[in-house]
Amino acid sequence: MNGGRLSRATTRKRKRVFRITTALALVLALVGIIAFAALIDKKQDSALPESDEIATEMVDSESEQPADAETESTDTIYIEQPYTKVYADDRVTVVYEADLGDRFERLETVSGFVKVQLNERLTGWVIEESVTTEATALSDDEVIAAWQQVVPNASESILDWIGKDLETVRAELGSPAAVQRDQVNEYHFYNGFFLMVRDQKVRAVDWDKQAIATPDVQPTREQATGIWFEGETVQLKLFPYSGVMRVRLEQK
Repeated sequence: MNGGRLSRATTRKRKRVFRITTALALVLALVGIIAFAALIDKKQDSALPESDEIATEMVDSESEQPADAETESTDTIYIEQPYTKVYADDRVTVVYEADLGDRFERLETVSGFVKVQLNERLTGWVIEESVTTEATALSDDEVIAAWQQVVPNASESILDWIGKDLETVRAELGSPAAVQRDQVNEYHFYNGFFLMVRDQKVRAVDWDKQAIATPDVQPTREQATGIWFEGETVQLKLFPYSGVMRVRLEQK
């Protein structure tokens, strides 16, 4: 009989434990459901809605690049200052000095420097503040008339040399008295003028130690150390120094 009563007591105890355990499980399940629902609501509140307005804001934020980010660009730039330093890839070593109005293809802009194509084999970097993409253009007739004013003894046949390959021009002129080279160009010296050659083409003709003269046309840019006339296909550049000036007629 004692054994039977102990068995009933044990059974009742087990029932109480089961009921308590079941209640706790239900409570924990309910808490879990509530927590999960709150998490879903939080995610929905923080998710970016699909709208054109938000997409525009995302594009704008991506365009705010850090200082060292690269900006890809392919267009034409002009040098705004005479004797502008052009640097190697280290942006310290000077490889060339560009003239006012020099025209190059821009490859990219990085941290205040513009990478330009100097010739077929060489690129360089110039400070972004020293270049412009805008140049007020005159007609070629106006530029040529200005050139004839400052170099009155020059023959118009010289215009035929600019843009031609070096071999063709040398067949007409003969061998130069001297040839000098820098990293970008060759300079072939003849009596009273020299040819600027780049990539085996005559790009410009220069006359040094010319008398100071002022053409009757408004220049594209005018500074104490350089005057630039931008035409449709040609440029005229005047570089005064020591009471004389160097004159350059150049193909764009």
